[in-house]
Amino acid sequence: MDKLPTHLEKILRVTEYDDRGTMSGNIVCDCGCKTFGIKYFGEVYPPHVIGVRKMGENRYSCVVKAVCRNCAKEWLLFDYSKHAYDGFICEDGVTVSDDKLINAAAGDERDFEIEISIEFDDEEQFTEEVIGLDERDFTPNDRFNIWSWVVINLKCAKSGKKLKDFVNIELA
Repeated sequence: MDKLPTHLEKILRVTEYDDRGTMSGNIVCDCGCKTFGIKYFGEVYPPHVIGVRKMGENRYSCVVKAVCRNCAKEWLLFDYSKHAYDGFICEDGVTVSDDKLINAAAGDERDFEIEISIEFDDEEQFTEEVIGLDERDFTPNDRFNIWSWVVINLKCAKSGKKLKDFVNIELA
């Protein structure tokens, strides 16, 4: 395995990996806990789907954080303004403050296990499209932090009910 997204290195347990552009895995807190509360900001679509929310003319946001149910550490899973190709590279992402995040629930359940899948550019494409064309100082390893697609699936810890595609967003 080449490299993981920097902000997920401590908590992503990879189950599938293709260094040409995809990785999937489960989120496990560095304390070992697999159960989290979810805080998010975004457009809500029934029944339990979160998407990018328009914040103004050509400005958008979506944020998902996990809060460990054992040690209460908070982990950023996805922020459109930091990890989305369009949100970060094209600079149409807006960072939102924590006070705007909403606690996720599925009925009376608020504890979840998390699976995440990420697509990113292969090294050649990233080098041509980002490093070669952008004035900022990107390196080939930055491609793991700037995604073209993200899917986050949740599973209710108590009932086992799956919230497939809690987040499923094309980012480029």
